[in-house]
Amino acid sequence: MTLCFVLMKTKAGFVEHVVKELEKLEEVRETYPVTGGIDIIVKVEGKDVETIAKTILAKIHKIDGVNRTETHIVVPL
Repeated sequence: MTLCFVLMKTKAGFVEHVVKELEKLEEVRETYPVTGGIDIIVKVEGKDVETIAKTILAKIHKIDGVNRTETHIVVPL
């Protein structure tokens, strides 16, 4: 399995809506609304990097209120 963290910026007033929509996705393991330069941190898990990319591009980016994402893939040491 491949794990990543997605840092998200939403439109003003959309954090709660985006979190609720993210929690419907089977690839999303955890969501954290946060303060600072981003609005939500999302833990996403998939079979491989390609699966994660499809989840982000085809599902997460289509959620109303999502402005920007930044994906950080966890690498084994």
